[in-house]
Amino acid sequence: MNWLNFALVVAGMLVALWAVVLRRRRWSWQGLIVGLGCLVTAGLNSAAPVRGLLDPNYAGYTFGLAHSEKGVGVTLVAGAIWLACVASAFIAVTRTRGRALWVVAATSAAMLLIIGWPTVAAELADPSSNSIELGEYLTIPGLLGSAILIGLVVVPFVIGLVWASRAARQT
Repeated sequence: MNWLNFALVVAGMLVALWAVVLRRRRWSWQGLIVGLGCLVTAGLNSAAPVRGLLDPNYAGYTFGLAHSEKGVGVTLVAGAIWLACVASAFIAVTRTRGRALWVVAATSAAMLLIIGWPTVAAELADPSSNSIELGEYLTIPGLLGSAILIGLVVVPFVIGLVWASRAARQT
């Protein structure tokens, strides 16, 4: 099975559903940014939960500090990240305040720890050594990869943590 195609189909379905929700115009700009960050992160992790169960040759899973050897562990780790990010992507664009935003705040904090901190640390250590690797199909190296990663997996979660924490206290 071509896992990149699988991930693209799953991510495409998520984007389509998210676009339908966006049309209701009940979102704030902060919610839109963090929702997009969560959606991207979910898309990047969309094949791993299934591949961990079905592909005996899968080398294992690493997403920042989250790691698992092949098998059910991949499904549990990648699946938890995927579910949290999908839920947060939709909550972020359907709520502007209220307790549900604690899910977004918690997901943002977890993603900052899991992928944000390692991305920033690698960027500070050697900006040209970073890369985005999507399986064996695509690698975006160096400074371009670093800039994209910071824009996708750091900035939205910083905004999400601050905004969702404040907005969750408002009922």
